[in-house]
Amino acid sequence: MNRPSFGFLVDLEKKAREDVCFSTIRLDADSSVQRLPKNPKRDRPQKFLESFDFNTLYYDCFWDETERDVLCVGPTPTNLKAHYKKAIYKALPSGKAVKAKHFFSLTVMTTQLKDVPPDTVEIEMQFADEVHLMHVQANSCGQFEGENLMFTLSKNNDLNWIKFWADYHVRHQKVSSIILFDNGSDQYEIGDLVETLQTVKGLQKVLVASMPYPYCAKDEILKVNPYWAHFLQIALMTIVLRRFGMKAKSILNLDIDELANSNGAADVFTLAEQSNLGILAMKGVWVEPIVEGNFGDHRDFTSVAKDEKRNYCYAGKWAIDPKRKWFKKLKVFPYMHWIENRAQLGRRYVEGVHFWHFKGINTNWKLDRAKPMEFDPEIHEKRDIVF
Repeated sequence: MNRPSFGFLVDLEKKAREDVCFSTIRLDADSSVQRLPKNPKRDRPQKFLESFDFNTLYYDCFWDETERDVLCVGPTPTNLKAHYKKAIYKALPSGKAVKAKHFFSLTVMTTQLKDVPPDTVEIEMQFADEVHLMHVQANSCGQFEGENLMFTLSKNNDLNWIKFWADYHVRHQKVSSIILFDNGSDQYEIGDLVETLQTVKGLQKVLVASMPYPYCAKDEILKVNPYWAHFLQIALMTIVLRRFGMKAKSILNLDIDELANSNGAADVFTLAEQSNLGILAMKGVWVEPIVEGNFGDHRDFTSVAKDEKRNYCYAGKWAIDPKRKWFKKLKVFPYMHWIENRAQLGRRYVEGVHFWHFKGINTNWKLDRAKPMEFDPEIHEKRDIVF
């Protein structure tokens, strides 16, 4: 049941490439124990149930930044909380039992295994009458020390879109490293993603990894936090922070259909570093799917709605400075649009800094967002988007 999650880290300056693995463990398919949705007795659409992750226990297991403790990151347990509390964790080859402390959030859980013997190569986890082995992956924060690190999760996005997204942020935001997780694309191979990003001038490091696990649909029956079950995407944010990013200059999270715009201010990484508590928050502007060029990427779209309420994207994005002391607290979880348990008053907006959100750069996997529109001068206006 446990399939290896793998990827490649390429140092473009040194022309070096190494394999990267992720220690994902899942309950057996025929297990009598499964993760259940919140309020499991309530009826849900078949689409939600088919996309829900009933089985994943952890997406990854790795040494923390100090290399004394081991961190395991996975979905929030819901009904499995008692099983996690009773689980037995052993360090191998020593066989020493290690204590586990669980840090929960709405969507993600981080398990901290304390004072793990330094010769440990695997963790044996006894969970609900099943035994799972997790190889302890190396901490790679040193690989991205001082880097302007941008990351995303993507599935079947056009390679031209991905290349322009990367190139734009190298040129306009001084991105130096990119981590891209692929969520089971069937239009190309993971090697195609590596080759695409390798062609972007100015990038120093690229990590591309396969994460073919359930993304989960919106939980329509819940009025509050209906996106709570997006386990994979949000857990990967913690993995990026704690396995790869703690020594980065700053970290930026953006989707392929989003381009950060500083409007002449410093790049977003510097702005995050300069902020009082290490967070730069950005709101978005919707760019309509009105085709005006033939580039085959974001440059084909420059029209927005005149009505600011209509073009305003309420779901914000962020750049963070992970070197701040409060990020060391494991109760801190990066989410798509906020930082859970962030330092008080830790959100900062900078005048004029936002991101363009392109409706036309979309596979329509969630909504029919990319359906072409006609320009209406009564409704739309062209913006001078600097590409």
